[in-house]
Amino acid sequence: MNIKQLRYVVAIANTGTFREASEQLFVSQPSMSIAVKDLEEELGFQIFDRKNTGATLTVEGERFYEQSQVILRDFDSFEAKYSKPQEVEKHFSIASQHYDFLAPVAVDFSKKNPEVKNFRTFESTTFNILQEVAQGHSELGVVYLNKFNRSGIIRMLDKLELDYEELFLSQTHIYLRKDHPLASKESIRPEELKGLDRVRFTQENEQFLYYSEDLVETFENTYIYNVTDRATLNGILERTDAYATGLGFVDLESVHNVTVVPLEGDHGNSLILVKHKGQPLSAAAQSYKRSLEVYFEAHRF
Repeated sequence: MNIKQLRYVVAIANTGTFREASEQLFVSQPSMSIAVKDLEEELGFQIFDRKNTGATLTVEGERFYEQSQVILRDFDSFEAKYSKPQEVEKHFSIASQHYDFLAPVAVDFSKKNPEVKNFRTFESTTFNILQEVAQGHSELGVVYLNKFNRSGIIRMLDKLELDYEELFLSQTHIYLRKDHPLASKESIRPEELKGLDRVRFTQENEQFLYYSEDLVETFENTYIYNVTDRATLNGILERTDAYATGLGFVDLESVHNVTVVPLEGDHGNSLILVKHKGQPLSAAAQSYKRSLEVYFEAHRF
């Protein structure tokens, strides 16, 4: 058993397939399959049930997966501290839900931190974001809390030994094309969305509602476009009467035909910064946090 095999197990469990895990870790799929099979033979039990549709953890595999995450988190922290710390300082990674402010904040951060030669923004699903931070691949995570998901997300943070800090409070906003019939309104009532198509980001754990990036409930019989990236979401909004929900940020330098209108009602959303519990932020993480704060100060509604 070795650290590499543990990384394979965690990646496969998180992505659900050997193919995606091998692409994520830049390893050939046959090599990963052989390594995991060797590990299963060494352990004396099967970690994954393999099917044409993907790989799922067995009961024993679930317990092994949870312990593997703990070991990897501790190992990554240890390695970052003692293995070529001067090289580690040149790398910085954050994980985030899908937000338009990620690009301008990244540029601001890079200008203020020229010594960080490899800056990574991992824009993904809520589940993957929390796992990224828990496993030490990203020092910070950016997600939102509101009355619909707060209890579920906080339970998951506690389970993963993560902490959070609230950064910004925002009302729910509706994203529409600029010539949409509702775009000229000062605010939109929830019932005005009934009958409209909707665009939303997919999540790999749809059974957990608190993983969703939707800020309002979906009406019955609504046609839904499920997408995985902001470019596709914005492209659909620009071409249809569909809507999306969000915190109200639009990067005008990259999005040209989408506007936002506040949604009426109490939908207070809190953008939070996720980090390891009891672990001080690095200089790069503190600087990134400040870049976020500067952006929010300049774009406060």
